[in-house]
Amino acid sequence: MKNDEPLNSRELNLVYEVKWEMELSFDFTEKCRQHLLWTPSDRLLIAVSGGVDSMALLDLIQSLPDTLRPWYGVVHVNHELRTASMEEERFLKEQCRSKEIPYFSRHWDSKKHPKTGIELAARNFRYAFFKETMQVTGATHLLTAHHADDQLETILMRLVRGGQLKGMTGIQVQRPFGTGLLVRPLLHFSKEQIYTYSKTRQLDYYEDETNVDLLYTRNRYRQKITPLLKLENKQVLTHFKDFSADLSDVLFLANQVIQKKSEQILLQSKPNFYELDKKALLSCEPEVQRQVLKHILIEKVYHACPVETLRKQVEELVGLMTRTKSNAQLDLPGGWKARREYQHVYLEKNKLSHSVLLQKEEKLLLGQWVSITNGARIGLFKVEAHATSPFEKDEHIWIEPSEVILPLLIRHRKSGDRMTLKGMDRGHKKVKTILIDQKISLKAREEMLILTDSLDEIIWLLKYKESRLSIQRETDKIQYILVYQK
Repeated sequence: MKNDEPLNSRELNLVYEVKWEMELSFDFTEKCRQHLLWTPSDRLLIAVSGGVDSMALLDLIQSLPDTLRPWYGVVHVNHELRTASMEEERFLKEQCRSKEIPYFSRHWDSKKHPKTGIELAARNFRYAFFKETMQVTGATHLLTAHHADDQLETILMRLVRGGQLKGMTGIQVQRPFGTGLLVRPLLHFSKEQIYTYSKTRQLDYYEDETNVDLLYTRNRYRQKITPLLKLENKQVLTHFKDFSADLSDVLFLANQVIQKKSEQILLQSKPNFYELDKKALLSCEPEVQRQVLKHILIEKVYHACPVETLRKQVEELVGLMTRTKSNAQLDLPGGWKARREYQHVYLEKNKLSHSVLLQKEEKLLLGQWVSITNGARIGLFKVEAHATSPFEKDEHIWIEPSEVILPLLIRHRKSGDRMTLKGMDRGHKKVKTILIDQKISLKAREEMLILTDSLDEIIWLLKYKESRLSIQRETDKIQYILVYQK
């Protein structure tokens, strides 16, 4: 061929392919170096299925200069979902044997396949094996062959499905995994680049026929939606890559503010119990209020597994805090409950504690104890004239025997309860009003015990208020002593 002769189309295509191969190989090496995805002293496991993406990744790792190529091995899972999977496994095993690459594989027994949700189950099985192999081999990194087209599909699917903003950033170049890191070195490269590279390098690979099966969600996006977007704009892959990077940056900065505000607002953090400063939260801008509440729900209450209705829960929590009522409560998913009590809001697991409510009224006879909660008990005893009681160091009240009709009753508050307070000669006051005046929390109101006589006259709002029936000790008389022992 003379230098002045024009290239024919076949020769021109070959030149372009070689150029693509050189560019991808060079870019790959540079990105590995610039982003410090690993060091020569690390140990890599490459997840290889036998498809074009993972075979290209394996070849690129093999082609790295010595200064960037650490120890590496291949991990493969035969999912036993297709008849071709056995042939693919043999091919890959032979490839690794001939190139002296350490090879680790496992079968997912077809008898153990679930009837539904097989995609998720397969992924869980695969990644569990990868974690196990990392630990056994001392690997520091797991490499997968996700690329720019996967990123586009993932962001689109998450936008359509809905969810938390963090998920809209799509696939990350690296994240913690197992005993090390999960890295996607091809995330900046398109499927087209990978195909061209594989063709130029004459790589052997297998095409998974299920990749065109429209029963799978990702395949519908891959076959039907993303081609249209590429027709609209040839730079769509770059734009989605930039969107992912920009959103990640913004979220990183925002999370620093949200984390700091959350620490100021979260006054108390215990297992299944969190206390929030209502006043401090409401002093923030509405946008900050929502993000702080969302952060607390995700990181504390639901432990990074947010419920689908999280946005609704945040709105309801803001509503709970801004109501005119001083006390209110709200049921949340997963057995959680939010309680507002004046300037504080409590998030707690909605389960009965040891201070469980009495199932029924309990009778209290003279000379007996009745166990209530947390090992506490209430007793009623007669004290003779001029005698002392061994219970005077406990919380107690004195009663005139002729003023009450036994047995006494121990119960919880009920609607319409009224009592004549100690120091009042006449008249009654609603128990509800008394509790509001004393700013008793809703939880404490639910658990509060009331002692009455057999005619249901209230003697004592245990731990809170005494009635007119509570008198001073008169040593020259026989009196009853009503004792609360913690």
